[in-house]
Amino acid sequence: MIDKENEENRINLPNRKVFIKDNKDNKFNKVAIFDINGFGNINHYYGYEFGEKVLKIISLRLVEKFLNSNIYYLGGDIFAATSSSDISKDRFIQTVKAIIWYFGYSPIELDGYKVYIPLRAGVAINYTELLFSAEFALKQTRVVKHNLVIYDSEQHDICHPTSSTIEQDLYWETQIIQAIKKDKFEIFAQSINNQNEKKYEILVRMKDSKGKIVSPYFFIDRSKKINLYSEITKKVIQKSFEFFENRSIQFSINLSISDILEKDVIDFLIQKIYEFDIGDFLTIEITESEGIESLEEVISFIKIVKNLGVKIAIDDFGTGYSNFSYLVKLQADFIKIDGSIIQDINRSKTAKAVIEAIVFFAQKVGMKTIAEFVSSKEIYESCKELNIDYFQGYWFDEPKNVKDLK
Repeated sequence: MIDKENEENRINLPNRKVFIKDNKDNKFNKVAIFDINGFGNINHYYGYEFGEKVLKIISLRLVEKFLNSNIYYLGGDIFAATSSSDISKDRFIQTVKAIIWYFGYSPIELDGYKVYIPLRAGVAINYTELLFSAEFALKQTRVVKHNLVIYDSEQHDICHPTSSTIEQDLYWETQIIQAIKKDKFEIFAQSINNQNEKKYEILVRMKDSKGKIVSPYFFIDRSKKINLYSEITKKVIQKSFEFFENRSIQFSINLSISDILEKDVIDFLIQKIYEFDIGDFLTIEITESEGIESLEEVISFIKIVKNLGVKIAIDDFGTGYSNFSYLVKLQADFIKIDGSIIQDINRSKTAKAVIEAIVFFAQKVGMKTIAEFVSSKEIYESCKELNIDYFQGYWFDEPKNVKDLK
């Protein structure tokens, strides 16, 4: 006999098998694949039955918002939306963006709880291998740290896993290994400003075998694949602490969730905080858009470092979780408002409203706000009008080697 409640919570959408068949039959030329950031947290903290109800509500929302499109449930926390050539690509993309905004800032209210559902989406348009392209785009959202990546065959060429890309991976893996062995990592800094204070965010760069400075884009994700990412984190900790020792200047370093869950890295960090007696000047930035599956462990880590005087900043807020209660749980001192929203402050009423909401919340709970990607005087002035506390971006300076700091 079928449980009545389970029957009510069942997702009545075509499944992955139907989706693959429709794709094979060329029933659509545009597809968006949606992934829910941190859905495991919902199951873990509210229970699996609650999670099933949430998935059902998500499916209903998608059907309601995606008019003239087909919605599929691909299993787990993955949904897909498709449309044919009858719908213009601009309209399809606009709907995808609207969905991401809607889910990110309109909580699901269920059983006395408010739950925010941040989505990531990979979109592919007019590719022969449409499903592969959309899944590749979804993976790239983590690489570029953005909640939406779009591949349009008229504008982009997908990088397929060919022998040339394998050769590239091998090249960069060799560069990373050599850079760790020969200590070829350098720390750069970008200022974080207000009227009375200047502090710095530390960023890592690598020197390749030719002595050229290389962006993290080329080595961070590859270093994770070969289990050397934690070694780079340790070098950033060591070099930044050495530089700022006895300077009485506030500075921040970035830690990923994988760093925080790596006991060896945290032991090293705490040892160095004691060694350099630098806790009162250190802020640790945690990237909010990564999501946190192990919230209890992260909260424990934060309590430990806060006892050493360290402050906590949540980076890229406004993407990913975008959950205000999450900030309170993490005892954040600073909220860094995501640069993609800041850059739209004068172009989008929605973006401006979101920023206003973040600033209002921060003021109420005693947190400071930092605007990222402040790239022009107009953006700076608009951020000032909203009473944002700190500003970071090319309007002030670009990242530079700490050796060049005055």
